[in-house]
Amino acid sequence: MTGHCCSHKAKSRTGVFPSSTVSIPVLFILLVITVRSQPIEPIVRIGLTQNAATVTIRAGQPFLVEQNRTRTAKFTPIVVVETSAKTLTKDQLQYRMLVEIDGGKLIVLPMTEKVRMEAAGERMEFDNRTYRGSLEVFGNARNTFTVVNELPIEDYLLGVVPNELSPRTFGKLEALKAQAVAARTYIVRNLKQYQREGYDICNSDACQVYFGAGTEDPLTSQAVSETRGMIATFDDKPINALYSSTCGGHTENSENIFDEKLPYLQSVICEYKHAEPKPFSTTSAGTAWQDAVLKVANVNSYSDLRRFMGLQGTGEPAGALSQTQLATWIRENFYPTVKPSSDVEFLAEQGVLSMNQNLRAPDIWFRLIEKKGVLELQQGVLQSWDGSAATLIVNGAPIDYKVASGALIFQRIGDDRIPMRQGLWIGGELLDFRVADGVIELLAYRKNFVNPAADRFSRLAMWQVHKTRAELDSAVKPLNIGELKGFSVIARGPSERPITTEILGTAGRTSVRALRFRTLLGLRDSLVFFDEERNARGELIGMSFYGQGWGHGVGMCQVGAFGMALD
Repeated sequence: MTGHCCSHKAKSRTGVFPSSTVSIPVLFILLVITVRSQPIEPIVRIGLTQNAATVTIRAGQPFLVEQNRTRTAKFTPIVVVETSAKTLTKDQLQYRMLVEIDGGKLIVLPMTEKVRMEAAGERMEFDNRTYRGSLEVFGNARNTFTVVNELPIEDYLLGVVPNELSPRTFGKLEALKAQAVAARTYIVRNLKQYQREGYDICNSDACQVYFGAGTEDPLTSQAVSETRGMIATFDDKPINALYSSTCGGHTENSENIFDEKLPYLQSVICEYKHAEPKPFSTTSAGTAWQDAVLKVANVNSYSDLRRFMGLQGTGEPAGALSQTQLATWIRENFYPTVKPSSDVEFLAEQGVLSMNQNLRAPDIWFRLIEKKGVLELQQGVLQSWDGSAATLIVNGAPIDYKVASGALIFQRIGDDRIPMRQGLWIGGELLDFRVADGVIELLAYRKNFVNPAADRFSRLAMWQVHKTRAELDSAVKPLNIGELKGFSVIARGPSERPITTEILGTAGRTSVRALRFRTLLGLRDSLVFFDEERNARGELIGMSFYGQGWGHGVGMCQVGAFGMALD
């Protein structure tokens, strides 16, 4: 599998080749499939490039160009002028194909001529890659060259499967067989998709990644061979065999991503063996996140706050201070090296005070702790939980912790932290936590399916991205709604992907679907939660996106297939 996002495959239909029903020992994340074997092997034409200024074809054995034997053929477009006039129009310029072969020979042909080259029993070379079958070069409407590789479908798949699911990283035969069936189904369904351009299918992630014979691998070749002719069908037609790299633990309904409801592309958990959820509970009464932070920090005064932050000094501000006087006192005690022109404006910019309201002392204590980052929360992924002890993956290593019976537990959803007296953990939750003497006393978790999911072996099972205000404004510029004011998720699908999100700007608002939202922001997947960052005036200054998966999340999960093959 390459580093692409497996974009939406095309939806054109072709007839299914005559076949008989057979069974296949591979695992698909699909609801309904019938696998069929085709006795007649079609030929496929792959567009390797569609805009080449020059093309060079090589082979170890001679091949023919217009009945001339050569091992090298270089194609260049030239302009022919068929008039002696000094002043010309564009219509008087005629493009021709110049082919330079061995021995310095030159062949001039019409740009529309299709030059087909094949070295018997020898692979052809183009653009530092080798290919089975034949190569064909011809001019296009742009007066550049299109290069097409023509070969049988099964040979084509030998150069697709290892590039869609790497046998070195995900070397399980059953997973690779699932990929082979998906790739074969896709090409059968989409033959002649680019017929107007002179080929059937492209070679990039807009179709399926195909890098030719040089990338073939014995294990993926075995997977292709053992599934030879097999495709997945629904109602006796090849299915729209969508797949993506990593689904983030849960696939999504096709209609929520591509606006087309297909009965075999519905949301399922990417698990082979379902993990059993285990309950948690705490004796602590539900409390707000701010109060919980102050409790574990043992902060009940400014003196306590200095102690917690490791600062010198004692004393509390006088009770009758104005906001200006309080701002000066706070700045002198907690930002002693800063000399601003206005203490009130400085602390408002820092998010410690508000220009519009007087804050309670606990509000200010919490803001100082948060803005100065002194709470020292750690982050980890819950690997296992037995009711009192937890194993967390922290910085890539498993660490065992006890969880206090009265731990302050919160579920984090976006910016909100909801106090939890009891609930269920399945494993794979992302935890922000505070430890004292090896015991967790405060934690906030994000619900997810990463750890028990079959695609947990992907490095992109979880990811995090931060975007500045400038980056966000640039992202939403095509929507013509002015500067961004914020996002609001209207609806989430079964996989928790935000299928409809309202985007509010200074000049209007609009709603976008999941795929559009992901594309606008350049995210790896649409399975995402986000936190807004605002200054004291409530202005958006940045956002953090917490996501899972890589791709569109519909159909077969490629890394999930590998995880299932391991179980």
